[in-house]
Amino acid sequence: MLRNIWACVEAEPATGPWFAVRFSETRFAIFEAFPDLAGRQAHLDGGGGDIFRDVARMNAILAEAAQVHRVDVVMSKDHFSYGEAG
Repeated sequence: MLRNIWACVEAEPATGPWFAVRFSETRFAIFEAFPDLAGRQAHLDGGGGDIFRDVARMNAILAEAAQVHRVDVVMSKDHFSYGEAG
């Protein structure tokens, strides 16, 4: 399922950083970011959203219902900082 979602978001110009993370052998999460509400809505209306709307598939592979939490980023650091050499 994660690979299928990843394939969808790769083709979405308004989906920015996207991470699939594992908390344990059976618990996963997805973190994704969008530049604006229109980008978020385009993602929800697109292929990634289609996968979550397939309730029969979700029920067959997930132990419990997926939860979606929408948040607004109020501050960010969007790059890695490396110390100056020398």
